Amino acid sequence: MYKGHFVIDAVGHTYDFSADNRKADVPIEAYNGFIAWLHGYGHVPLEKTSDGYLLTLDEWAGGWTTKELLDTFFVESGVDMVAMHAVNFYNLFKRGANPWEQCLAVKEAAPDRVLLYAAVDPLSDRMAEFEKMAEAAERGINGFKFYPVSGLIDARNHAISYSFADDAIYPYFEFARSLGVKHMAIHKAVPTGPGPNKHDRPDDVAAVAASFPDMTFEVVHSGWAFLEDCAVQMTLNPNVFANLETTANTIVKMPRRFARAVGTLLAVAPDRVLFGSGAPLTHPQPIIEAIADFKMPADLVDEGFPEFTDEVKANLLGLNMARLHDIDVAVAQSTIQDDEWSETRRVYEAEGRPPWARKRRRITG
Repeated sequence: MYKGHFVIDAVGHTYDFSADNRKADVPIEAYNGFIAWLHGYGHVPLEKTSDGYLLTLDEWAGGWTTKELLDTFFVESGVDMVAMHAVNFYNLFKRGANPWEQCLAVKEAAPDRVLLYAAVDPLSDRMAEFEKMAEAAERGINGFKFYPVSGLIDARNHAISYSFADDAIYPYFEFARSLGVKHMAIHKAVPTGPGPNKHDRPDDVAAVAASFPDMTFEVVHSGWAFLEDCAVQMTLNPNVFANLETTANTIVKMPRRFARAVGTLLAVAPDRVLFGSGAPLTHPQPIIEAIADFKMPADLVDEGFPEFTDEVKANLLGLNMARLHDIDVAVAQSTIQDDEWSETRRVYEAEGRPPWARKRRRITG
């Protein structure tokens, strides 16, 4: 909870960028270069620079333990629940960029607080992916996560990708439906590899959204790029949601960018915009605080952007995600209000400890 708002972070990661997760045939320079790029692209420009939030590359990289992740979400921030997204990219990472097993470990440690999105890779063997999807569904997952790439590049140094409008992709959604899993999250907007970025555009989501009206599709990173395209998809398709991972993070240091992007999406579908931090890309707490205190600039209100009322903030921070997943907030709040994470958070707030404390202790010895 934060200032009376029930907070559901729509994207949490595990980020296993440890040295031993590098696939043997990936040059160490390329592996470390990717991690340094992501730190410089997604952490440094977006993270709060004061109060110990900004991490050096050495602090940020190297992997995160399950306890460190749990502290980040439930002790050091006002997050009540989080949706953990697995990410494969097995062409680069032996265990995956966000290993499924660690997502499960986070869920096991805080079962009442964690939703699970299992990764699907349509560029891999279909039957093997179906088997993995079925195994994940048996775990009681809440959704599947799709990337338009898998880390492979072709001879032209272009990322090998696919379109969600391709007929060959539809069997994955049909199979998900047969498993009783109806929530899909699709990575868009943030660059996923070298070469042309057509696969990062959100317009192809319209095809699957129209073909599977009984399912929901989160466009992850909505508003980071292709803002108007994201808004159009939401206007045309009532089952398309804007997941604000990275876009929400801009509020900390680029509030007007946040205002224009999120304001545009809220104007077309205020009940389908979801707060997501992508932590530990950055820490969720500064984002939550900034959203709770945010006021739409007067000049943007004059342009037609919506006011940031308490109702808008409550929906954005958690209630929209709760409705998407049929979560009874009163029941959820009652279940977790005195659990070990709530109690530990009260101690943390009383002592005034800095963020990322557990990880910093580990890496400094």
